[in-house]
Amino acid sequence: MKRAFIAIGLLVLAACDKKEAPATVEPAPVASAPAPAAPSAVAVAPPVVDLESLPVEEDFEAEAEKELTLASLNAQLDALDKEISAP
Repeated sequence: MKRAFIAIGLLVLAACDKKEAPATVEPAPVASAPAPAAPSAVAVAPPVVDLESLPVEEDFEAEAEKELTLASLNAQLDALDKEISAP
């Protein structure tokens, strides 16, 4: 094991002893930054949402009062539980 480390060390030292002339590297010409793109004719507009047409809690109150009674409350809760637990 010691011989392997010594051999590797000698190879590293031999590689470091080589004096090669560094290659001259010419810097690449600096390219100018591209001009910012003009706004395209096909711009994506954000979707328009009509807030007045969205259903809210008050829209469902009348229907809920008709469907939910003391007699049907447990059945409705069981149906909701099954709907939530379904994959």
